[in-house]
Amino acid sequence: MAIIKTAMSIFTNIRKFNPSWKFITFTVIILPILFSLSFWQYQRGLEKSKLESFINNQQTLPPTEFISLEYASPSQWYRPFFMQGNFNEKTILVDNAIYGGARGFSVYQEFLSNSGISLIVSKGWLESFSQSEKTLNRNYLLQGVFRPIEKAFTIDNSTSEKIESTLEMQSFDIDLVNTKWKTNYPAVVFELDEYSLDGFSRIWQPVYLSANRHFGYAIQWLGLGLVALAGFIFVGFRKND
Repeated sequence: MAIIKTAMSIFTNIRKFNPSWKFITFTVIILPILFSLSFWQYQRGLEKSKLESFINNQQTLPPTEFISLEYASPSQWYRPFFMQGNFNEKTILVDNAIYGGARGFSVYQEFLSNSGISLIVSKGWLESFSQSEKTLNRNYLLQGVFRPIEKAFTIDNSTSEKIESTLEMQSFDIDLVNTKWKTNYPAVVFELDEYSLDGFSRIWQPVYLSANRHFGYAIQWLGLGLVALAGFIFVGFRKND
């Protein structure tokens, strides 16, 4: 008898559940969005966790002299390298780089290593740029890491060459650079570390948002989804006026 009474009570309560069609429509739309965002942030957290582990392992390796482009492959990214050579005239300025609340340029310059390979070196950030900022006419010893080029979304990534051999663009695009200058740079840059004396303010970071931040966002989106679900149930059981 107790089981029957319990079943009848549950059935009676279910019959009281009567949310409006507008609230049903809203919930059906919002819940998948919130849970999808939570899952996406969780996946991003897993990816960042793997990347952080890979970078930490690479950073423990001893510095190696750069000899060939094999050292610029994905398996070698973020490990310490050093190389000697000369900077050339070709310079790339990426506009709208913000550092310390000021707008400036991320500066990249062509480097010819002693092994005869031309590649792009990321020299850091400058608030303003002039021809005198180019590093030339000397053999340099550089220290740093190879990293992939992060492509930022831009509506119009137009390029201009206001100064000879100096290309200005909104977002670094190695394909546009190679097309403009008819070069064949690899799709990586050599990022100078703090021990290299030939660069400017270093603003690049291997990971801008840590894995824990992504996991935190995942919990926030999941929490919002659960709150929305609880609100749907609460409103559905409220007695209509």
